[in-house]
Amino acid sequence: MAHDPVLDPSNLARAAERLGTLIPGYTGYKERERLRDEDRALREEVVRQLGLVMGRIERGLAACIRRLSPAEVEEADGILRALGRHRDRIRFAPAGYASLFARRKIERMELEGLLALDTALWAALEELDRVAAEWDLSTRHGESHWPSANVKDALRELEDVLDERESYLRS
Repeated sequence: MAHDPVLDPSNLARAAERLGTLIPGYTGYKERERLRDEDRALREEVVRQLGLVMGRIERGLAACIRRLSPAEVEEADGILRALGRHRDRIRFAPAGYASLFARRKIERMELEGLLALDTALWAALEELDRVAAEWDLSTRHGESHWPSANVKDALRELEDVLDERESYLRS
């Protein structure tokens, strides 16, 4: 004969959540925690996508490296190094937490602003991804033109958003 568990974990979690709503400030804490989790998930996705962009540029570079000038190869290598640094900046970026003894806690509006900046980071990355994908595809078809201006513009936009995010966190 099967027995029902005395403490069903799903009911226990819901009961604990309901009890938590009775504690002053708990709802705001949970909302801020949800925003931090969204921010972290978005940044993890940006890091993953940035790795794919780097892979596209590396593939394109490998496909036509013999047809590019040494200056273009040097520039592409520098851009790959910069993308690697930016990927680390995003991966290890502060996530909107304050220390336990901080003079003030991070409020919901500030976390929403941080999330908006990370969304802008994603938009800048989409442009860089588009440029890298076009170049990767063109090199597969035998073309070897390095899209220097387009890549630099997209990279500059990504850097601007990263700098704005860091400035926002310092303020």
